Amino acid sequence: MRDLIHLSLSLLGGVLLTLAWPASGGVSPLLFVGLVPFMLVVELRCPPDERCAQRGTGWILFAGLALWNLVTTSWLGQVQESWDTRILLGVGVMLANAGLQLIAFAIGRRVRRRYGRWAGWAAFAAWWMAWEVMHMRWDLQWPWLTLGNGFAVRPQWVQWYELTGHLGGSLWVLVSNLLVLHWFLMGGIRKAAWPPLLLMTLPVLVSWVRFVTYDERGGAVEVVVVQPNIDPYSEKFGGIDPLTQLEGMLALAEPRMTDSTRLLLLPETALQEPSRVFITETGGLELQGLWENDLEASGSVQRIRAWQKSHSRCAVLAGMSSSRLLGKDERTVTARPIGGTDRQYDAANAALFVAPDAPAAAYRKSKLVAGVELLPFEALLGGLEALSIDMGGTTGSLAQQEERTVFRPADGRYGAAPVICYESVFGDYVADYVRNGADLIAIITNDGWWGDSYGHRQHLAYASLRAIECRRAIARSANTGISCFVDQRGVIHQPTAWWQEAVIRETVLLNKDRTPFVVLGEVLSWAALFAGAAALSAAFLPGGLARRRARE
Repeated sequence: MRDLIHLSLSLLGGVLLTLAWPASGGVSPLLFVGLVPFMLVVELRCPPDERCAQRGTGWILFAGLALWNLVTTSWLGQVQESWDTRILLGVGVMLANAGLQLIAFAIGRRVRRRYGRWAGWAAFAAWWMAWEVMHMRWDLQWPWLTLGNGFAVRPQWVQWYELTGHLGGSLWVLVSNLLVLHWFLMGGIRKAAWPPLLLMTLPVLVSWVRFVTYDERGGAVEVVVVQPNIDPYSEKFGGIDPLTQLEGMLALAEPRMTDSTRLLLLPETALQEPSRVFITETGGLELQGLWENDLEASGSVQRIRAWQKSHSRCAVLAGMSSSRLLGKDERTVTARPIGGTDRQYDAANAALFVAPDAPAAAYRKSKLVAGVELLPFEALLGGLEALSIDMGGTTGSLAQQEERTVFRPADGRYGAAPVICYESVFGDYVADYVRNGADLIAIITNDGWWGDSYGHRQHLAYASLRAIECRRAIARSANTGISCFVDQRGVIHQPTAWWQEAVIRETVLLNKDRTPFVVLGEVLSWAALFAGAAALSAAFLPGGLARRRARE
């Protein structure tokens, strides 16, 4: 019976966090208490004056964490692949993430046994923060459920992310839950509740003042965004001729174009010319398609150039699947062989920028989705294509680049950050574009893989946090819902409907000022890593209450 009560508490925590999360509930205040049921499980099963020997605590906590992961990211299992692939990509990823979250409780419990209750909870919070940072920086990166993301549908509450980034929100949630736990353990309703209430409400009040008094700034530029609504399974990759797809997107944009339009934004993988290599009679190589070695020779760029004759002031930023022929002696981890030759090439999920009177330029997506665009730890394990999931005809790891490219037209009117899909979930990564001079964030994505689910709505909501952190306007082009504009306060404008063709136009402002978050970077990240290392040391280095009790 006792285990059943404890399991119910854990599941209650999972329900609260699920209801708090964007799209699956959006009741953001529940974040301030969502971890408390898990904490009470630990308190009930591991009293601070005992050795915490009750078995099964980890599994009980895991149940609630798994519930949170399974519901909020259930869209991962909606990819139209084989059943075993859906299990691997969906349930496997969700349960693995719950297991990683559980480590924070395990470290906290170990420190608790050695140094006492509140040292244990401090270690729990420190490791959770450190884990969120590490989860953004390794091959299995998955920061989707970073606690600070939970306020994405409440931009009025988190205007102070311009100081701390979304990790500041994670710290806010963790400390608030700990104060609520302290209040409960110290007597609950018989004690004053002002400390946790003050921590919950004061940042919101400060943020509201900032929200209503903030004036958007910067020069203006008119942007047109296209949502072509092409089925990624049956049409985009081979179902419809690539140049026919491009023609349709340009035709869709035409009625919304004006003489003032300076940027046309098309979604991720909008351009899909097959990359072909032909061996000439002299033994040389002839390239056809979207090769970064000579983008101007591609049919897509030539068609865009022809369109620009009628829109001579407008640049085009579009997603593309590109290739790059490597030099004879050049080798990369992601290199692929070209049959019948001794040459190799790289494939990339990339962005193309075609500005009038300037050469076409490319940027390669560099925050890749593990198992779809990236074979984890390929540099150590080698090619494992059999474990990758075919999304758009590409298997194996895609090429990346170290530097964040900012696209500029010849007149330097604006600097656009080409943020491709998953990259928009990483705060400091997007800030790197701003550090390189971007005054407009252009998000291009294809959320059609996951159906009409929580996924594309959560992905949209996270864009608001990037706007606040950097104080940059965002133009967002999705292959299918939701395309929109986001202002510098994180407010979404002109959101389009799911599974419908759409084109929207707006004049956005180009703020060139840098926020403290952009200037300082993720200082909080390094503090979290340091604190996490301290928690790990406290958990496993000799000493503590347990040893002293053993001597007694």
